[in-house]
Amino acid sequence: MSSLDSKIGTHHQVEGVNHFALVGSQRSGTNFLRELLNTNPPTVVHGEVMLPYPLPITWHNFLRTMAGPRVPPVTKEDAIALVDEYLVFSVADTRRGYVGKSGELKAIGFDIKYNQLRFIAPVLWDLRDPPFLFEYMRLRNIPILHMQRRNALHQALSIAIAEARGVYHNYGRKVDSGRVAIDPDRLLGHLQWVVEEAASFRALAHGIDLLDVYYEDLVEECNAALPDGKLRVESRLMDRIRQFLGVYNSFSRPMSLKKVIDRPYAEVLENYEAVLTAVRKSPFEQMAASI
Repeated sequence: MSSLDSKIGTHHQVEGVNHFALVGSQRSGTNFLRELLNTNPPTVVHGEVMLPYPLPITWHNFLRTMAGPRVPPVTKEDAIALVDEYLVFSVADTRRGYVGKSGELKAIGFDIKYNQLRFIAPVLWDLRDPPFLFEYMRLRNIPILHMQRRNALHQALSIAIAEARGVYHNYGRKVDSGRVAIDPDRLLGHLQWVVEEAASFRALAHGIDLLDVYYEDLVEECNAALPDGKLRVESRLMDRIRQFLGVYNSFSRPMSLKKVIDRPYAEVLENYEAVLTAVRKSPFEQMAASI
């Protein structure tokens, strides 16, 4: 048995720190869950590391520090070794960036969207095959927190309204409260995409330890938080997340992140009736009552 094969089924750790992926589609609530998880002292989740942000932890900046035959990775073995090195780097970088958490750090997560899962692949990888990262996570037994919305239409509306406003997250700044018009056909396209992406991901993620987390449940937990913002320790949802990540339960409601859509859709959408009619005439007519 090779040294690579011998690691199959073991949880990949670096200096006692577990790694996990936070996966979902755009506007599913991954940013909300990331902010919430980051309130827990032993946990750090890095924002979309597959995008070219000017931070050392992002994948493209990590690659710029590398030299040698594995960059770009040619074979699957090259890619596995390269991602292994990235996880080692992530522990050191996280401890530098989160000095206050360094002594307690137990879990490091990476926010990765469905459509970013193909961003890492060896050169010799058939693009008809599932993304390499699925094989890597199975090999290293890296678990996935799978973020979803029970109401896919609300997610599609969030995408469409964010596009129309040009506002995707609200960290306390004033958001234009005016009404916006959205294209009903484009909305239905977003809705079809959300449903299909979630189904495709679930099929590809077989054999990976996965915990479903729903946006609506997180909102409910935050609404029931204690006066100081702490989420209730007796919460079954937060206790499941705690056990899944191997950390203790000390989560708080994210105080800096505010809802972008904080009014009924009828007050936000300039063409509300046209949107409602389009949904009623679509294969998703059963969701129309929720707007």
